[in-house]
Amino acid sequence: MKDAKTYRVTKIKKGGKRTISRMSEKQLQIFRAQRLKDVRKKDLGMTQKELADAVGVNLRTLQDWERGRTAMPKPVEILLALMKKMPAVKKTLIDENKFNLIAA
Repeated sequence: MKDAKTYRVTKIKKGGKRTISRMSEKQLQIFRAQRLKDVRKKDLGMTQKELADAVGVNLRTLQDWERGRTAMPKPVEILLALMKKMPAVKKTLIDENKFNLIAA
């Protein structure tokens, strides 16, 4: 039987303690989905609709990311990190969406 591909995951807990584990692709996707939900709620304080509008995706797409149905693209992950570290980025994205300045 062929071994399933696994990924090495390092988790950093409060206080700097690191734990290393291995996850299957599906486990990793579920882990990333939960992390997205936590960042959205706890760090950004946004609803699903607000975040979907801010990053320019359909609400259903964001819901699929948070449920682990589909993987979130790396550029969106980078944008979330910027929103978390730089509140001005979050404010700009929300304000631009309010006034519909981002036109397709």
